[in-house]
Amino acid sequence: MNARSNSGRLQVADAPLARQRSTPSGKPPLWRRPAAFAMTQTRNITSHLFDSWKHVSKRVRAAIDIRIFLDFDGTLVRYYDRPEDVKLSSKCRRILEKLSRHRRVHLAIVSGRRNAALRKYVRVPHMKLLGLFGWEKRGRTALPRKTKVALRRLRSALAPMPESFLGIHVENKGISLAVHFRGTSPETQRSVRTRIRGLLKRIRCPFRVIQSNHACEIVPRQVEGKGVAMREFTRGLRKPFLPIYVGDDLTDEPAFLALRRGITVRVGPVSRTNARFRLRNPEEVCAFLERLEDELS
Repeated sequence: MNARSNSGRLQVADAPLARQRSTPSGKPPLWRRPAAFAMTQTRNITSHLFDSWKHVSKRVRAAIDIRIFLDFDGTLVRYYDRPEDVKLSSKCRRILEKLSRHRRVHLAIVSGRRNAALRKYVRVPHMKLLGLFGWEKRGRTALPRKTKVALRRLRSALAPMPESFLGIHVENKGISLAVHFRGTSPETQRSVRTRIRGLLKRIRCPFRVIQSNHACEIVPRQVEGKGVAMREFTRGLRKPFLPIYVGDDLTDEPAFLALRRGITVRVGPVSRTNARFRLRNPEEVCAFLERLEDELS
């Protein structure tokens, strides 16, 4: 959800569903926003990463511990109408394998997908998987019984939506749900978001909505997004280290802000972003990783 602050900067926030203190009317509001983060705009156009390679390579060569965080869809692979059709190129996999063997490098995928799906598509040894927007770190994830019951109700309530909105798809991720609307009209997307908000208010689910470029991700409220995940993950690391974060989605913006002292890269068309640099597409991401591996060789 986007809104403009008094300073004119774009604000973006995830929307959690939770009860708050009573309003003047005596009824508890159902929606609460966490502190929003500012979407900064650097010189109107973020510089292309390869145009600043001298600066980037200097930081890479000087770093003794490099932490590379990569989104998956739209960053390492192109988007597909059916998420299960994606395929990581053999060239990109070879480069990731080389980087994973380097003693100064630690690799991680930070994705809205579940870890089980990431293992199926990535298949790179020694690469850490941080699924469900960085919340799913290892093994089975436990949810409170109340949340599990609410999730079953939510699945049933969302099931008829594709009949009401042409072109949308409801994805069951096990402990979360995603309503995809890639390729639909802006009017349809607004209607879908409105329907989801109304639905969650009615059934009072302990979930939050994370807005991505082409979907509404409905996740347990314990899942706080990639920004929180990056702050928590890097808090325990020995310093100094150089974080490199590459992503293409609205969900990556909080992570860009959390790791703003590192090298942050937004993938896709020129847009307002918290990232310092940009790349055009997954092919350029692969080229960047190849350059990075050359610098370290």
